[in-house]
Amino acid sequence: MPPYFLFLTVMSFYVFIKEKIQAAVVEVGIGGLWDCTNIVRRPVAVGITTLGIDHVNILGKTIAEIAEQKAGILKPNVPAFTVPQSESAMRVLREKSEAVKCPLLLSPPVEAYENAISLGIQGIVQNVNASLALQLTNAWLRQAKGLEPLQDIYHNFSSQLINGESARIPILMADTFLINSNTREALETCVWPGRFQTVQKEKVNFFLDGAHTQQSMKYCARWFTEESQRHRENMANQTVLRVLLFNCTGERKAESLLDPLADINFDIVMFCPNRINVMKDASSDLSNFMVEPEKEIQQCVTNKEIWCHLMRSLYENELSASSASIFSPRVETITNGSVTDNTLLFSSISNALNLIFSPDSVSKSDNALTVDSSLCKLIRNADHVQVLVTGSLHLVGGVLSLIDT
Repeated sequence: MPPYFLFLTVMSFYVFIKEKIQAAVVEVGIGGLWDCTNIVRRPVAVGITTLGIDHVNILGKTIAEIAEQKAGILKPNVPAFTVPQSESAMRVLREKSEAVKCPLLLSPPVEAYENAISLGIQGIVQNVNASLALQLTNAWLRQAKGLEPLQDIYHNFSSQLINGESARIPILMADTFLINSNTREALETCVWPGRFQTVQKEKVNFFLDGAHTQQSMKYCARWFTEESQRHRENMANQTVLRVLLFNCTGERKAESLLDPLADINFDIVMFCPNRINVMKDASSDLSNFMVEPEKEIQQCVTNKEIWCHLMRSLYENELSASSASIFSPRVETITNGSVTDNTLLFSSISNALNLIFSPDSVSKSDNALTVDSSLCKLIRNADHVQVLVTGSLHLVGGVLSLIDT
């Protein structure tokens, strides 16, 4: 049997052929250089999004090494679009594009287009993604209409310097254009489950983002802080609880993912594996049988310990830096109890959500590996609960599968 992703890729191509589709957006699995999607030798266009440190055991430990893998999707005489990158990443992409002989174009800021647009997906980083999507769509539409290919238009252009992080790397800025009504509607109504998504269920407001790199987690933390505060403005004189539900897997470093979240004053922090139930469903695409259950739980224990260490460090730093008796809410919480008093460990996603929706039943059962009756009371008495779910796309997908039913 082929690996799971390879199987899905082959199956998708089969479906595309059978359905006689006009266009397909094919995302690589991991990297690009050796990815099975590289069987597509002549795409209309290629897009490379913001590069971050991820899958280091496969792609490399530095941004430059990762960029070299990602650049594997560049094809001769096929226009490639990217977004602002770190200098080392942009240098690699530029060198690879010259070696492959394909034009590499930088997507302009979304504000630079001839008419303003609003996006259906929240999060400031989506402006960058939207511009890249516009460039890729425009390349396909030009070919479909029989217009002059972009690679021919840009072939004789001299590269120009751009401002920002990549200023020392010569790269041409792609042209802007008038966004038509169909494209505008698509951007405004676009939905991407699990990315800067909010879902209201009873008195609980879920904030879901599958951030799993340090940079994406910084965007996630900023989005949650701003969006949750906006929600709180309509809840005057009401008790609002902030809860974090987190997991990360594989070789990802929990420290780098949890650190951007440390300054958010969470009332309760929960850790659980990505399994929906204690017993995995063999028929579910969300079940991963490549990881032993004991290792999944141990990873959660490690994540919890790292969070507690971060809280202790912040607590000690703020105490030593302040000569006054007034501290942040986080320090006040730790001062009145242990740093671990508000952290919980669960054996599955459903058990973690059970605390949110039915706190009394959790306190009377063995669903939680660690439980504190005072936290159950805290949730029960709250008027509203804001839950940030992040750290893993699989975790976010599991939560969505439960709250969408």
